[in-house]
Amino acid sequence: MGTQLVWFKRDLRVHDNAALAHAAALGPVMCVYILEPSYWRSPDVSQRQFDFLRECLRDLFVQLKACGVRLQVITGEVTEVFERLHQAHAFSHLHAHEETGNGLTYERDKAVARWCAAHGVQWQEHAQTGVVRRLPSRNQWSARWTERMQAPQLNTPTLTPAPWPWPAERWSDWPAWGLAPDAAPARQTGGRQEALQTLQSFLNTRSGQYRGGISSPLSATSACSRLSPYLSWGCLSMREVVQAT
Repeated sequence: MGTQLVWFKRDLRVHDNAALAHAAALGPVMCVYILEPSYWRSPDVSQRQFDFLRECLRDLFVQLKACGVRLQVITGEVTEVFERLHQAHAFSHLHAHEETGNGLTYERDKAVARWCAAHGVQWQEHAQTGVVRRLPSRNQWSARWTERMQAPQLNTPTLTPAPWPWPAERWSDWPAWGLAPDAAPARQTGGRQEALQTLQSFLNTRSGQYRGGISSPLSATSACSRLSPYLSWGCLSMREVVQAT
């Protein structure tokens, strides 16, 4: 098989990552995260989200390095980045997870599908949450969710790196995006290690306060799971949280 490109979106982990596992089984792998100007200049985002993402990516860089490959973080619109990369080093497959995002990211995914079809690239898009796109009714949803959550978790793969065709971007050169200052000194820290610690502290200790503490503004910050950002950015898979619970 040819070169496999893994496009990380909201799946910033190597454990139980279907896109990464399938790519590893097919051939040499390139791994990329794309910082999209159109997204980071949209009204949906904030500086604290970007700071959280930066921490997640640094953690993912370490995870992938242990698997044998480098995470490349590229600034640009997605199809333009793919076009440039395909011209420099043609890849046969694109692997990614379905993203549960907003209208902008959904339209971008449809543009990527058109680009892949035009360039003969096979795009394998994997489900990872409870969202099922294009489901005609709710009748089949519960059974699909249960099957997905009960399936075995995918192990962390060993990867064969494909050569990256141009010098890596320096992370210090990432754009500021013009986001307004958004100081949140008590915000959660991004990354898988922080996510695992938060999950275990909830299941082993803090969940005992949940029923009585979740309704109070004073206690809800510790009584709730605090897993939302880690699930949103895929530092944990939904399946591993369900099975751990």
